[in-house]
Amino acid sequence: MKAIKPTWRLLDTGPRSAAYNMAADKVILTARSKDQVANTLRFLEFSPPSALVGYHQAVELEVNEAYCRQQGIEINRRITGGGSIYLDEGQLGWEIFVHRETPGIPQNLEDMYRRICEGAVAGLARLGVKAQFRPKNDIEVNGRKISGSGGAEFENAILYHGTLLTDFDVDTMIKCLKLPIHKLDDKPVQSFKKRVICLREILGDLPPLTVIKRSLMEGFMESFQIRLDPGDLNRDEIMSLEKELPYFRSQEWIRGMRPKFQNSTLQVADHKTKGGLIRVSVLTDPSRHRIKSAFITGDFFAYPERSILDLEAALKDSSSHPADLFKTVTQFFAGREIRIPGIEPDDFYQAISLGVTQASRSKE
Repeated sequence: MKAIKPTWRLLDTGPRSAAYNMAADKVILTARSKDQVANTLRFLEFSPPSALVGYHQAVELEVNEAYCRQQGIEINRRITGGGSIYLDEGQLGWEIFVHRETPGIPQNLEDMYRRICEGAVAGLARLGVKAQFRPKNDIEVNGRKISGSGGAEFENAILYHGTLLTDFDVDTMIKCLKLPIHKLDDKPVQSFKKRVICLREILGDLPPLTVIKRSLMEGFMESFQIRLDPGDLNRDEIMSLEKELPYFRSQEWIRGMRPKFQNSTLQVADHKTKGGLIRVSVLTDPSRHRIKSAFITGDFFAYPERSILDLEAALKDSSSHPADLFKTVTQFFAGREIRIPGIEPDDFYQAISLGVTQASRSKE
């Protein structure tokens, strides 16, 4: 007798605004954490085109806002970490919402990334695309990125999502995001373009979106040995979404819960790690050797998300002496269940210390 496969909900919310898609992420994740809905696979699209920053990033540092306004590109913030991205009709979003104890979902973050991406890899194989997972959270074809991914968690539930490049407008992405190559000549731009690839380039003719979605569905069903039952948001989710939407359209959410970044008062320091870039904007009082405030952004993933805000709170009005700073950071992480793939507490100390040093020098 064959074992009965678990049934997950399939959602296809179609082309929506960035605010809608981000609010829906929170609503579905919350509902799954409360066992109000089944595990869910969702397809999402963006209309109008959108520039999204990661949860820990600052819009002012990552997005060319004037260009986005001129081109009608919506700006918003994800509930997940990671770097800034540009999304238009040439990309298809996929995401899963699962209970933490779901069979087949590893507890280790790096293993979870790989395991979930295997579903998308299996789906691409059905389109004749030979893809593979690339740590820490990308899917590549012949060394070129075709899908980035990342996640967040809330209580007992996990959201993990990715963006599949179907027909990608690299030039617009470069113009709307503040990338390291933005002010460089054509050679680095061409080099950057060679780092990504889309389905149209691989296959020549782009399959209909329904075919792409069906292939991904089959890949996830095979990988997780599940059934998918097409459905919609339930009544409670719809009501919650209506309540959340105004907030996700607000500048309070888009700009973040922290004060707006001001180039004139903060010193910025970047520290590269295996898990991504840590960018620290620090304001100090050199005469008292104090850190007045520190704002930590970057393209990393932190679980829980608010742990970075808690670290900033611990740093506020703390001593900037190296030994004291090391103690503050070390004690903050000690005993806390904080997971940041590829990044150690010492990386945050190094980033903050660099910012303090640069801030002190700027006052001399």
